[in-house]
Amino acid sequence: MLATKHEKLPLVAPPLEREIGMRVEAVAVDTDVLGTFTGDVPRPGPPLDTAVAKARLGLAATGATLGLASEGSVGPDPALPLVQSDHEIVVLVDDEAGLVIWERAESWDVVARSLSVEPGQDLDPFLAASGFPEHRLIVRPSAGPRTPVHKGIASLEELRVAVAACAAVAADGRARVENDLRAHACPSRRVVIAAAAARLATRVARRCPACGAPGWGQVELLLGIPCSACGTEVARPRAEVDGCVACDHRTTRPVPRPAAEADPSECPFCNA
Repeated sequence: MLATKHEKLPLVAPPLEREIGMRVEAVAVDTDVLGTFTGDVPRPGPPLDTAVAKARLGLAATGATLGLASEGSVGPDPALPLVQSDHEIVVLVDDEAGLVIWERAESWDVVARSLSVEPGQDLDPFLAASGFPEHRLIVRPSAGPRTPVHKGIASLEELRVAVAACAAVAADGRARVENDLRAHACPSRRVVIAAAAARLATRVARRCPACGAPGWGQVELLLGIPCSACGTEVARPRAEVDGCVACDHRTTRPVPRPAAEADPSECPFCNA
């Protein structure tokens, strides 16, 4: 049972049905109680915890024992602060077996633009960059009051009316126009959710070699490659750890074609 408010069934169901024969149905629960992209409802915890809580909302609503949900985070990338990144998690909760299996996908192609505007301002360059109208928009006051917030805008007339309404109550007489990042309104997010769902399906299909439980896959990435000049460890991948969600079994394997040494240009000591 997939808990969703924003039309995620076509993204999550196909790989699970194809890979493991799971028949997925959607249950329309109010997942906004666990946080919204507009910030009017703050997320109560980390993305994985929120995804699990969403899945359990679906379980509570239907009495099912298998629940699915997804959670996304869009913002400046930790490694590349000037680049917007999208991190998506899709989770399967099996309350009967006591298992939580999840996977993720990331993208730097998410469309997430924002602009402070005045009524009547030429928005054509912004609309082109924001993927409008396929990517819908949100409009809110630029300063001062937090409301009104107009969501899901997909026409120029809707946009004009929303900008005028929000600018009229804003402290600076302007409106904030931004991409609507909810899944049904953001095609560039939907691609990433589908990728995370495909990875989840592959993971659920893999069994632990020790106990046979589903969900065998990567649980840790080991970092540390010596600098070729001074030997200081550089934070580059050297091995991956696969593990089981049901038992403590772990195996370590080198990453494909790991570098024996890191270039001094990446070394924190050489560049101190």
